[in-house]
Amino acid sequence: MKPLIPVQYTENPILNILLTDKESVMREKGISVTIKIDNVNLNFIEPIDITTIFGNLLDNAIEATEKLKGEKYICIKIGSYHKMIVVSIENNCNEVKWKNGFPVSNKGKNGGIGLLNVQSSIKKYDGDLTLKNDGNKFAAELFLNS
Repeated sequence: MKPLIPVQYTENPILNILLTDKESVMREKGISVTIKIDNVNLNFIEPIDITTIFGNLLDNAIEATEKLKGEKYICIKIGSYHKMIVVSIENNCNEVKWKNGFPVSNKGKNGGIGLLNVQSSIKKYDGDLTLKNDGNKFAAELFLNS
């Protein structure tokens, strides 16, 4: 396997490395990937929070999508609205079971900790996370104050 050279998606080198790695994983698993990123500055986000937020949400999307038969897709969008950074990660999925406002994890005892960590990181930036499920489509949408 050849080493990955990070794609310049944003001005944030940590996010570029993470997105390049996750995009490679998605393509290896036969998942169609769309990445749309406006010219936004994400350098105010601490590196640990970049990896917590994007790493967990993308890992969850990959895990849900790779189990599917037929078409598999993940769409990542990052933009701005007024003084907020808006992130949307959408994927197709099987049926999602919910408990206390969160999807039920299939990972056993420690399942769901990733989303709690994501919420904790988002709160540092006075942000908000919304999880939506509409039939065979799942979306994680978050807003961060920049």
